Amino acid sequence: MAKKKKKEYRFFWEEPLEEMERTRREFEEAVRSFWSEPFRFEFTIPRISLPRISQISGRVKQTDKEVVVQIPLPGFKRDEIDLRVTENTVHVRAEKKKLSKEKTATSFFTSAEESKVENTYRLPAPIIPEKARAKLEDGILTVIAPKAEPAKKEKKIVVE
Repeated sequence: MAKKKKKEYRFFWEEPLEEMERTRREFEEAVRSFWSEPFRFEFTIPRISLPRISQISGRVKQTDKEVVVQIPLPGFKRDEIDLRVTENTVHVRAEKKKLSKEKTATSFFTSAEESKVENTYRLPAPIIPEKARAKLEDGILTVIAPKAEPAKKEKKIVVE
């Protein structure tokens, strides 16, 4: 028995029927995958640019008489730095805000920058906060504080 030769031409009414059949198969697949996968709800939050507070690394050294803390703060000026010293810690916070506006006859450009750095350093020995001094030179903040003398309290105890 000879095989029938597949026809090489189409009738104009066959093409829409094939398109409907393909659409039906896609719909059935969509319904099948909808019930086979768990329900998923997605919620996106708009991106908000919050100022980041970065921690900065520093170097803490001690000598026989003083404690020296060196903190890199490139790009910051003296009035943008908040420095607080206690007997056991040095806390530094630097904040810089810059707003620039350029206006020409044909354009208007606004730019805003903000940067913050903050960190607290534990000191290896107690210091005298009132005698601490700091200087900012070449983008490095150096805090120098004399060590506190340990209190030599002596108390006489009566033996019973």
